[in-house]
Amino acid sequence: MTNYSSSDFEQDNEFQKALAQYEEMKAGNRSIYFDADQLADFAEYYASLQQYDKAFEVIEYALSIHPGNTEVLVIKAHINIDLKNIQEAKVIAYSIPESYDRDVKMLKAELLILEEKLGEAEEILMELINQEENDNVDNLLDIAYLYTDSNLPQLALPWFEKAYKMNPENDEIRIGLVDSYRDCGMIDKGVALYNRLLDIDPYSAKYWYELGRLYFTTEDINKALDAYEFVLTINSANHSAILMMAHCYFKLENYEKSCEYYEKYATMVNNSSTAYFYIGFCQYNLKQYDKSIENLKSSLELSEGVSPEIVDTYTYLAFCYKEKGMFDDALLYIERAIKEDPNNAELYVHKGDILLNGDHKEEAAKAFNTAILMAPDDPRTNIDIGRIYCENKMYDIGLTYYKNVELNAPGFDDIYLSMAFAYGAMGNNEQFTDYLIKATKQDHDKVMDSLKLMPEKEQEELKQLIRDLKKAIDEDEGKAEFN
Repeated sequence: MTNYSSSDFEQDNEFQKALAQYEEMKAGNRSIYFDADQLADFAEYYASLQQYDKAFEVIEYALSIHPGNTEVLVIKAHINIDLKNIQEAKVIAYSIPESYDRDVKMLKAELLILEEKLGEAEEILMELINQEENDNVDNLLDIAYLYTDSNLPQLALPWFEKAYKMNPENDEIRIGLVDSYRDCGMIDKGVALYNRLLDIDPYSAKYWYELGRLYFTTEDINKALDAYEFVLTINSANHSAILMMAHCYFKLENYEKSCEYYEKYATMVNNSSTAYFYIGFCQYNLKQYDKSIENLKSSLELSEGVSPEIVDTYTYLAFCYKEKGMFDDALLYIERAIKEDPNNAELYVHKGDILLNGDHKEEAAKAFNTAILMAPDDPRTNIDIGRIYCENKMYDIGLTYYKNVELNAPGFDDIYLSMAFAYGAMGNNEQFTDYLIKATKQDHDKVMDSLKLMPEKEQEELKQLIRDLKKAIDEDEGKAEFN
């Protein structure tokens, strides 16, 4: 909606002075005249803070002293778009007399995009750019962002390319263009652009960082690490690159290195609840449960219980306490996670797991049933519950959940392998062999890989059995093909 974030307004001293005068006037302490541009900015600022009542109050006041003002009406329409009042925004947009105005055309194009009338929107935008006074980089970027905000990167790309041709030295355009290449699956073009820039300026930490970001978002983690290493070679105190190094090692499940970089980042950026969350997360994976609890609690304290990671923080605290055998504490934290995200079926699976491990079988069954009712079409829920029962040596109950998956989603993930091991643990050799054959037909390599955690003697025996099964399966398939 807006061209500015709240921080942009807050850094503008003139704006802040005028806003204070407006608020003083509204308090009834004095009478001051404000022009329409100032009042439109006040409304936009309040909207950026999601204080919509105040925004509409400013707009009504503005229209009372500047009736029909185009800028104020455009802001009013944009706020209605933010609030999903699309029809109201449309009525406002098409009531503005100055239909030739640049902002009015952009508003109408946005509404058409929201209605998926992309051809009509493009016509308005081309008409806008064909006006000489509007043929500039800023307008090209605004149009590109109009499409990216609507998750239409393929339509944004041509506008970023036009802007880049007009001003190839602009970093905002370069980053927008590369992001658009990425979102359109044209990764090579994005990499080629940054490599050209690095040929010109090989010591640019910014270009190396952005190249790393591109590799990271496309899951090419080792190349991302190389790029961030160059950033840190140029500037060892670049805390953003240190954080991304931590994220990269986390993606690679190298939790020791990841933790090392998160800890380094935490010393550079004071009171980062996110850093302490990830430190705790890494330590959980390293089975350092006491340290994990300490850092996850630090994350909670720093965020004052409000952060994007709050549910995961509570969940991993619960996991830590479960691993320590402190089931009451584990239950306390999983309940807090559920309170934050009550419609998350996975959390009820975790609750059931904690209760079952704490020997509360009936309560565990209730939690599992809640999870099933919340996600009746998700085979993963049944597999997870079956696995938990099997881990607790309750194979007959675990198999009932596995059978639900076999019935409703045959071949899903490693269901046949899970069933084979459950039957094997129960001593049912016939069913064990039947399901091991199914699993081997489905994914021989995965079956072989699953044996690594077994004792060496059993591992070798089963590997030989699977090799024999695979050979027999291949021979049968060869005969069927020949016939």
